[in-house]
Amino acid sequence: MDFAHKTAHRIANESDIVVFEDLNVAGMQRFNGKMVADNIMGLISGLTRYKVELRGGIHHEIGRFERTTGVCSSCGQHHKLTLKDRYFTCTRCGLASDRDYSSAIAVERKGELDLMANGTVVRASKSPNTQQKLGVKTKVFALVKLPLGSEEIDKAAD
Repeated sequence: MDFAHKTAHRIANESDIVVFEDLNVAGMQRFNGKMVADNIMGLISGLTRYKVELRGGIHHEIGRFERTTGVCSSCGQHHKLTLKDRYFTCTRCGLASDRDYSSAIAVERKGELDLMANGTVVRASKSPNTQQKLGVKTKVFALVKLPLGSEEIDKAAD
């Protein structure tokens, strides 16, 4: 429990936007029981959601049926992998990649597209110098918050 709280706290402090993949942990336990029996990922996700939203950030989950495993992080090519396949080489671009790293990038991209599509965030037109968080480049977004009734104002203006 201490590990879950510390991990969620670190993620929430270092991120304005957090994207998780909705995993079917119960199904994973049936399929891979011993390996997932003490999995606390669901707890970490819930704690992170609470802590991020408490700080005014955005927590987003992509659907569990989104294809994220075996997606090349360079070109987006889909590959069929078994559970034993931890690394793969893209058949399109030749990039050798770690399965989990490529999946994390696919989750990030899908979450970013979802949040832009539903109008939660937009890319800032002029981005400041690259910011550093966790040693990786941070994408700059502007949070869109519309006042209540703004849709009526827009309709009246037309």
